[in-house]
Amino acid sequence: MKIFPQNNAKFFDSPEGRKAWIFGFPEYEFQYDEQQPHSILKWHRHVQIWETIYIIEGELIARWKKDGTEKEQIVKAGDLIEPGFGSHTFENRSESVAKFIAVKFVLSGEDKKEIIKKDKVYDE
Repeated sequence: MKIFPQNNAKFFDSPEGRKAWIFGFPEYEFQYDEQQPHSILKWHRHVQIWETIYIIEGELIARWKKDGTEKEQIVKAGDLIEPGFGSHTFENRSESVAKFIAVKFVLSGEDKKEIIKKDKVYDE
């Protein structure tokens, strides 16, 4: 087992109101984010990285562009987001910090559901 203390993470504090603790590994990146109240992240997109975001606490407005049209939806604790490769951003309109986890990886296109489902061996 390996344990990575938070102070080993790369800390990122953006002027747009996002604090992130980033743990980078050879095949994926794990990131804990805190988006400050009344802040909006810059529009961005990923070309090769697949991102999965899980909202831990708070509420955000997720915005994305699809077929030239801007869409938005409220996301809150317990919601899971996959922005895909399109442009997206998040806005925190609330008075509280929104907390979320992002996992980023480069997908191979191989279906690994069965491996993931069956790869648990119980000790006797």
